[in-house]
Amino acid sequence: MTAESKSKSGTHDKKRRGYSRRSRSEHPGVTIASEKRRDGSVVVVLRWSHPGTNRRCKETVKDASGLPVTSRERAKAAALAKSKELLGERKRVDEGKAPTDTDTTWEDLKARHTQHLEGKGRARKTIADYGQSWPHLLSWPRIPARPFKLKKADLEDFVLHLRRQRNKYTGAKWAGATVEAIVRHIKAILNYGRRSLACVRLDSESINDALDTGRRERLEPVAYTTQQLVDILEKAVELDETNEREKQVFPLLATFMLTGCRRGELERLRWFQTEPGKPESYVDFDGERLVIWSTKTHRHRHVPFRNRPVLRKLLACMSDETNVKKEPFVFGGTKSLAISDRRDDEEDAENGEEEAAEDDKPGRSLKQQILAVREKSGVPFKVKGLRSTLATYLANSNLGTNLYQVAYELGHDYAVLTKHYAQHRELPKEQADAETIEDLLCIAPVLNNWLKANQGDVGRVIPMKRAAGG
Repeated sequence: MTAESKSKSGTHDKKRRGYSRRSRSEHPGVTIASEKRRDGSVVVVLRWSHPGTNRRCKETVKDASGLPVTSRERAKAAALAKSKELLGERKRVDEGKAPTDTDTTWEDLKARHTQHLEGKGRARKTIADYGQSWPHLLSWPRIPARPFKLKKADLEDFVLHLRRQRNKYTGAKWAGATVEAIVRHIKAILNYGRRSLACVRLDSESINDALDTGRRERLEPVAYTTQQLVDILEKAVELDETNEREKQVFPLLATFMLTGCRRGELERLRWFQTEPGKPESYVDFDGERLVIWSTKTHRHRHVPFRNRPVLRKLLACMSDETNVKKEPFVFGGTKSLAISDRRDDEEDAENGEEEAAEDDKPGRSLKQQILAVREKSGVPFKVKGLRSTLATYLANSNLGTNLYQVAYELGHDYAVLTKHYAQHRELPKEQADAETIEDLLCIAPVLNNWLKANQGDVGRVIPMKRAAGG
């Protein structure tokens, strides 16, 4: 076998990835690699797999003064120290494992897995999603008495069991995405039991094969046409006119279109900042921007009004009609908005939300209004589709200074933006050269008509009512 054929067959894969015999002896378990930053500088990073979870980790090597190291030779000491640290962690993980735990029950596995998620700092919603998948596993007729007795054929029957389930209201079979979500959670639970508790004797390959749902390839991102966006907003206006109590669906959908925010980000959007640096989203009229706290990346980002002038007027018009002290949330009112479900007081308290000022009312729920707009407009849109629509139009226009800036405003990774959104739609020249997002999406006339009806003068910008501490 030639050297070239050995390389193609994977014989030298480990060596190419840095796991040479010399590196294993000098800093076992840690790889030294060079990484180029966006500013053109090159730094040295350490890469390793976390003991117990096999999660890939990365760390920039810094010297005594806190500056990044640029030499591999200077990084060896840090790599050796990290190897010794990993060795101690592996020993602690191995000591906590039982060689063959046949007595662990499903309830024990459930409790230990929940503790594991909480220890890793996973979001409360993520833990709740896992909790919703557990009943499907425990109510499965063929579930063995102990996780240790689980067989591959049992898991294959579990997938068929899920596919036979029907919606108790409509009688229709569960959607493939629902089955996929449950299976994904159960797969993670069983792998945790196999790896950390040794109460599942199936290997990871058997678990993954048995729980294969035949997931479809990733679809192209959704991008609604400009006419569909106009239809959605026009029907939202009609719905708000017939609803004297909550005229919120038009401003909400318009803000989703113009900002491309995730659902949770706008659900908790406030009129003002409560504390400096607090993880929350709020309107910053003085700074001419929205400050968005990403519930996914756990970082702040800024969405400027500079290229969204009508959005600023729309929010200013809303604030003029709102007592921002008593209703600090832009769309939810007294509490954060619940687009899909109403949140109860106990859940809001866990989130650290403020209690309602008037009669302890729950936050608004606009689920029925959004479904009504979807039905009347004839556009089967989703909130997530409005986000991907803006990403597609921005990535293929000349409005953003560069794709890095577009990715930042949307809270996307640059690689995701270029791979899934750029070059997926060719825009007309006038639209591609638009100077505002309202013109890019061709929804400026609908927005201006709403402003004229609710504000009286399209060109007038109403100052926001300031609350104490706002």
